[in-house]
Formats: sequence, structure tokens, C-alpha cells
Amino acid sequence: MKTNLVASTVFMALGLVGLSSCEDGISEMATEETVKDITGSWKVVQLTRNGEDLSQRLDLSDFRIDFNADGTYTLAEQLPFIADASGSYRLSDPQYPFSLILRPAGIEEDVVARFQFPTVAGKRQLSLSFSLGCESNTYQYNFERENQDL
Repeated sequence: MKTNLVASTVFMALGLVGLSSCEDGISEMATEETVKDITGSWKVVQLTRNGEDLSQRLDLSDFRIDFNADGTYTLAEQLPFIADASGSYRLSDPQYPFSLILRPAGIEEDVVARFQFPTVAGKRQLSLSFSLGCESNTYQYNFERENQDL
């Protein structure tokens, strides 16, 4: 019985030492999330409506959105998109954005798209989802930055 008590005490002491050493390692590993940088020219690589891929039915090759460092954006060509004119943009939160907020020139209201920023097949993508008037139709544009080197 005395052997079990000693063994239990030793294991508890080793466990406490082990836990306290893990805490230091965790705090050293904690990093701050970087600010999302979407500046550059983005081309459409996929367009879906309600999950159906429209990429083969529409010519997406000329549509671009350019995000400039000064907080403005420009559009090239027209597609059914959340904005039909160039203007200003911002992310809902620079580090943890859930939305891209556009303000087309001459419009008094913001237009908002759901924002994702995944890396797919080694390339950073920008994914924007929104509805254009009819709530039952959801468009998702997946963009890749032109000339990106990861």
C-alpha cells in the first residue's frame, strides 16, 4: 500500500512538472494572425450559382478586380457581380475578415460579400459569396491573384 502511495505521488509530481513545462511552450508558440493583404489584380477561376459551376458557360477570361493599396478597387469587364462600378473597399476586420465591403463610386450604400481567403493547390484564392437581389440565388466567385508567387 505504501508503494502505491509513493508511486502515485511521484506520478502526480511528474505530471505537474510536465504540465507546467507545456505552458511555456504554448505561450512561445502563440502567434498573431497577419493582416490580410488582398492588393493586386485578381482573375476569376470559378463561378458558381447555387453550387452549379457556371465557369464553362460564361467567358470569365476578361473579368478582373484590382484592389489598390489606397483602398480603392477597379473592375474590368462586366459579369453579374455585386458591384457594377469601381470605388472603395475595406475588410470587415483586417486580421479576421468575414466580409468584403465595397462602396461603388456614386452609391451611398455599402455592398457586402462574404469573404474567404483560402490557399488552394499552393495558390492563394479570394472567395466572395453574395446574392444579387433574389435571396434564393447565391453566387460564389473564386479568384486567384495574377502573377502570384507563394
